[in-house]
Amino acid sequence: MNPIDVPAFTSPLEGYKVYEKFRGIDLLTDETQIDDSRSPWAVNLISDAGGYPEKRLGWRTIHTFSLQDGQTPRVNGVWPFTLEGVDQVIVHVGTWLVRLALGMEILLRSGLTDARSTGFYFNGELWILTGGEFLHYDGDLVYNVADEAYIPTTTISAQPNGGGTSYEAVNLMTPRRKNTFIPDGQATAFTVDTHAIDAGSTVKVWNNGQQMADGFTFEPTTGKVTFSTPPAAPAAAGTATLTIEFQKTTEGAADKIQKCTVFTTFGVNNSTRVFLSGNPDQPATEWYSGLGDATYWPDNQSITVGAQDFAIVAYAKYQGELLVLKEDNRQEITIWHHTAELSDTGTTVFPLREGLGGLGAIGKYTVQTLLDDPLFLTPRGVFAPVTSYAYPNVQRSLQGRSDRINPRLILEPGLSEAISTVWNGYYILAVGGHAYVADSNQDRDKNGYEWYYWDNIPARCLNTRDDVLYFGTDDGRLCRLNNDLVDEDGERLMAAYNDDGDPIQWEWRSKLDSLRYPTRYKTLHKRGNGVQLKAFTRSTCEIWLRTEKDFGQKVDTPEADVFSFQDIDFGRFTFSSLDVQQILFKKKLKKFLFIQIILKGQNANEGFGLYSAALHYTIGSYAKRKKR
Repeated sequence: MNPIDVPAFTSPLEGYKVYEKFRGIDLLTDETQIDDSRSPWAVNLISDAGGYPEKRLGWRTIHTFSLQDGQTPRVNGVWPFTLEGVDQVIVHVGTWLVRLALGMEILLRSGLTDARSTGFYFNGELWILTGGEFLHYDGDLVYNVADEAYIPTTTISAQPNGGGTSYEAVNLMTPRRKNTFIPDGQATAFTVDTHAIDAGSTVKVWNNGQQMADGFTFEPTTGKVTFSTPPAAPAAAGTATLTIEFQKTTEGAADKIQKCTVFTTFGVNNSTRVFLSGNPDQPATEWYSGLGDATYWPDNQSITVGAQDFAIVAYAKYQGELLVLKEDNRQEITIWHHTAELSDTGTTVFPLREGLGGLGAIGKYTVQTLLDDPLFLTPRGVFAPVTSYAYPNVQRSLQGRSDRINPRLILEPGLSEAISTVWNGYYILAVGGHAYVADSNQDRDKNGYEWYYWDNIPARCLNTRDDVLYFGTDDGRLCRLNNDLVDEDGERLMAAYNDDGDPIQWEWRSKLDSLRYPTRYKTLHKRGNGVQLKAFTRSTCEIWLRTEKDFGQKVDTPEADVFSFQDIDFGRFTFSSLDVQQILFKKKLKKFLFIQIILKGQNANEGFGLYSAALHYTIGSYAKRKKR
C-alpha cells in the first residue's frame, strides 16, 4: 500500500489593529507614515479632558449691530468688562464704540477710525487704540486720553524772567504744561519756558495755592504772563509760590501715540508702565508711559529699535524680559530684548540689546502666552523663544510649535491679519474663516503642540474673559462660544453643537494603514471590526472605509445616544445609560494593500467623541507588479 501524501495545511496569518490614545492632526507627514495616534485630516474636532477627539462646540450670534450710514459695520474690537458685578462687553464696531450690558446697546462714542483696534486693561480700566484715537473707558464713560492727559510741571523755581530747573518732561498727549516761579514782590511779568503760548488758549494761575480768576494777561509771541499787581514774595525765601499753566502745541506730538496699535505693559518686576508702538510714521519706534499713568507720555521716553525700515510687529514677555518682535527680514535682528532696571539716580531705564535674527513676526494680533510659552506667528509658522543652559554659556533660540500644521497654515491668504486668543488651555489662531488650535493640555514634543483644525469660524477679532470666548465678524455680529449651554447639573446641552443654528460638519480619519505589510494583500473580516464612541444625548456618525483603490465607501451610520431626562426624543428613544458605546460594523474587503477608517457627521445638535477603532483582517499573498 502506497503512503498517502498529506498536504501541509497552514492557517492564514491574522491581524488585529487597534487605534487609540489619540492626539491631534499631522499634515506634515504622509498619511501612510504618520503615528497611529494622529490623524492626517480632521476638521471641527477638539480634545476632551482625556485627550480623545470630540466634536467642537458651536457658536451663536448674541448681538447684531445697527447699520451705520446704511452699511453693515465691521466689528473691529471686543473687550469684556465687569463693573460692580455687572458684565459688560465693549465693542468697537465700524466708527462706534458701544457698550452691551443687561441686554441693552448703548452708544459711547462715534466718529472713530474704522479699523481693527487693540485694547488693554491697566489700573482696572480699559484703554483702546484704534490707530487714530487713544481712548480710556472707566466702566461708565469714555474719554479721549488727550482730554484727560497728565499735565506735567516742566520747570520749577524759575525767576520772573525765566530760568529755573527742568523737572518733568513734556507730555506728548497734551500741549498743556506748568511752570512754577519764585516771585520777588516787584516783577509783574513772568516768562514761561517755551517763550511762547498758543494764541487763543487758556492760561491758569495759582498764587499761594489759590487760583486766580483774573488780574493777568499773556502775550502769545513772547510767552510772558503779566499781572496787574506784582505777586507777593514768598514768606520763606526761595519758595516757588506762583504756578502758571499754559498751552504750547507741538504739531503731530499726540499722533505719535494716537497712531499706535501695538501695546504691552512692563516694569521693574511689575507691569507699571505701558509700551506702545505700531505707528506707521515711525514703525520701529516705541514709547513708554509714566509710572502707573497711561495718560502721561514723556517726550523723552522713546526708543528706536533697529532700523526704521522694519516695523515693530508685536511684544512678548519671556523670563522677565520684554521681547520686541520686528517684522520678518533678512537684514537685521528681528527679536530684541528689554530689561527693566533702576539707574544710579533711581530712575527706571529699559536697556535694549540684540537678540535673534532670521525669523520675524508676521501678525500683530497673534502673540499669546500659552501657559508659560510665548507664542507668535512667523511666515514659517508659530514659534516660541527658548533658552538652554550649558555652563557657562546661555543659548537662545526659536523653536517651532506648529510643525504638524504648517503645510496648510503658512499657505493661508492674509496671514498677517491672523488673530488669536487663549481659551481654556488652547491657543486659538484664526485666519480666513478657519482656526488652528494648539492644545497645552497634552504633552508637547519636538514638533510642537498637538493641533486641531476648525472651519466656519468667521472671526475678525477675538477675546476671552474667564471661560467665555467672544468674536466679532465682518458683517456686524458679536458671537460667543456655546460653552454656557448646560443643564442644571452642568451637563452639555445638544443645542451647544451648532454654528448659529447651522450643522457643524466634522470628520476624522485614521492613517492610511498598510497594517505592517505594505506589499501583501489583506482581507478585512466581517467580524471583529468596530469603533468605541463617546455617548451623547444625541450622537450619529457615518463610518467609511477607504482603500488605495477608491475614495471610500460608507459601511454604517450608527447612533451613540444615551438616555437623558433633559432631552427625550421618542423617535430615537434609548434606555442606554453607558457613557461608552461599542459600535460593530460588518464589511468584508478583499485584496487591499492600505486601509483607512473615516468617521464623519453633519447633523446639528449632536455630539461626537472617539475612544478607539479596531480592524480584524487576514494577511494574504504578495502583491504583483502591474504591467505597464
